[in-house]
Amino acid sequence: MPKHSNEYISHGDLQDLTGLPKRVNLGDAKKRISGQVSAGKAHIEGDMELGKKCVTALRSSGEFKRATQGFHSYPARLHPEAARLLLEALPGKTLADPFCGGGTLLVEALIAGRQVFGSDLNPVATLVSTARTALLSQEQLTRLSKELDDIHQIAAQAMDDKRHVYLHPAILKYKSWYKTNCFDELACLHDAIRNYESELKPLMQAIFSSLVVKYSLRASDTSNKVVYIPRKNGAVLRAFKEKSKEYTAQLAELQTLVPPGTAPAMITLADARHPNFDNVDTIITSPPYPGTYDYLPLQQLRQAWFNLDMREKEEIGSRRAFKQVKAAYEAWLKDTDNWIQASANALVKGGHLAIVVGEGMQAGKLLRVAKPTIQAAEKAKLSFVTSASVERFDPATKMKKIEYILVFSKP
Repeated sequence: MPKHSNEYISHGDLQDLTGLPKRVNLGDAKKRISGQVSAGKAHIEGDMELGKKCVTALRSSGEFKRATQGFHSYPARLHPEAARLLLEALPGKTLADPFCGGGTLLVEALIAGRQVFGSDLNPVATLVSTARTALLSQEQLTRLSKELDDIHQIAAQAMDDKRHVYLHPAILKYKSWYKTNCFDELACLHDAIRNYESELKPLMQAIFSSLVVKYSLRASDTSNKVVYIPRKNGAVLRAFKEKSKEYTAQLAELQTLVPPGTAPAMITLADARHPNFDNVDTIITSPPYPGTYDYLPLQQLRQAWFNLDMREKEEIGSRRAFKQVKAAYEAWLKDTDNWIQASANALVKGGHLAIVVGEGMQAGKLLRVAKPTIQAAEKAKLSFVTSASVERFDPATKMKKIEYILVFSKP
């Protein structure tokens, strides 16, 4: 196995490198495959024609792998068909998403020929979105394929030679999340990419990122449950090679679907309360549902591999914040006012803001989202257009929650 450099690790950093993180339970033999909860009864207020289109979007389900939409898992992402239908229902020349996540909307907007702007507070989100929206020429695709082969060969040779590789101390603290052979192969890939000079390196990093959770002991991107799956030597290296071929094929398909002359997506690391875009005619976004996920801590493994600053204190509506329900809900209301005002400022006159948001739940009580979101839009001088909603039965809480698409316009 390769040796890992400890040259930058202090004595204090070396404590408890092999212990599993707290709040972890032994799990099943297989990793969980998440699925969308099916939609039930629908309700529409306001513009009925647009509301019906929004309900159809909310009911989108099933596998969907057009272009790069199947690349890299991402927690709680909008269904790609829902994104396509919303873009169809709200036509325009530009599209911005201040909570872009894994870039589902951005990909569909590119395919629709729009000028695309995306931002997110989460650096993993911007990495994945950048990879999903990459528009490469045939020459660049050929070069990417060759360079990915180079990375695979360099990493494989490092494994054969048991070569010394450098890892940042942060990832060594999470080594126990991996079987030894998987960790060592990831380490060699990580080091090969780190030392490779290429303008396409972010795309290589995204492919590596797609393997970080899958070949760990974590059950999924949204669960810290531990599962044990036998992995033969070479499994990670083979997966990298297969994922590389799959991804380059997806990029080639994306290039054929995007109309000629469409500008590349502009994706930035930014807080939705201070987005890096302006003068757009359409904003479609799905902010965090209050008290539902801890999006930034969920990326603990990728954070460690890439040594990322996750700015966790700035996350909106995080589940961990709702240990104090009243204070957290009040903070969510204030943050909703602020990001909607920022979005309203970025819209041109006559532009539309569509928000996909669902109720959260804490301490056995539902956290309402529709009325405060509408009130925030009114404060921002936006006009209500339609509210479309569907009921979803949450098997975890055995309660019905409502998910909404709320559409507003700027007079």
